[in-house]
Amino acid sequence: MNAYTPAQAFAAAPVNDEAQRARLFDQFNAYWVNAASEGVPYDTIGTMSVMASIYGILAKYGKTTTAEYLEILAESVRSGEFSVTQGA
Repeated sequence: MNAYTPAQAFAAAPVNDEAQRARLFDQFNAYWVNAASEGVPYDTIGTMSVMASIYGILAKYGKTTTAEYLEILAESVRSGEFSVTQGA
């Protein structure tokens, strides 16, 4: 199973967007914890997560929309919407 597997192939898929988001959030957190416990550095996990997300958005929305989204995201980062406590 990968990012291009049709949605119909997933067993017991949640019935609405919010349920899907909640399920995915739990799965993503488990992935992050498991990878970190196996010694994968946080920056590597984060980079791989971002790259997988970009490929997913690109596959669904195409180059132009993806680039526009990433430009908005970059501005959000620059403006401080995302912050990390030093040493974290």
